[in-house]
Amino acid sequence: MATHPTGSSEEPQVDPVAESVAVYSDHADDYETTHATKMSERVEQFASSLRRPSLILDAGCGPGRDLARFNAHGHIARGVDLNPDFVAMANRHAPTSQCDLRKVGSQFPAGTFDGVWAAASLVHLSESDTMEVLDQFARLLRPGGRLYVCLKSTGQTGWLDEVDGRRWYTVWDAETFAGTVANAGFEVDQVDRGVFVEVWATLSR
Repeated sequence: MATHPTGSSEEPQVDPVAESVAVYSDHADDYETTHATKMSERVEQFASSLRRPSLILDAGCGPGRDLARFNAHGHIARGVDLNPDFVAMANRHAPTSQCDLRKVGSQFPAGTFDGVWAAASLVHLSESDTMEVLDQFARLLRPGGRLYVCLKSTGQTGWLDEVDGRRWYTVWDAETFAGTVANAGFEVDQVDRGVFVEVWATLSR
């Protein structure tokens, strides 16, 4: 069992990632409706940066909104998500498996994908877990593969009580996160700053 990010290693606690992700099950349909129209321009930008058809991993795909969009843009999409209800919903759009992103590198052979799309899917991970997941993304991409990833850059790291439940968030400084992506073997092409820091990158190794 994982330890709480703020607790000592001698005090086992509920895994904050698993606890945060489980909360989405209570309002899965509402979540799908609320977020249905978001991110369309960014999906189009990412889809257009890849030759067609490309194989794209939607890492933390939620109910599958962007899986459907990537398919519509002429690509082949595959999804993974930790929440079983989201996995069932996403399978309506493209093949999706239940997977903890901290273990995503073991789910596919190295060099499988042309693109990895991680839209707000790493927000519940600790900084160290995020670094490891970025390394795994790099291993899963083919040479020259593309990455999009966004994370919270406002607020405070810790537990947040929201209308639909309590979740853990890790907040990143934009420059620090861009540097972390670069350290995982990527060339950072673009950084967009706002409530979320968005990083567009190309695998450089």
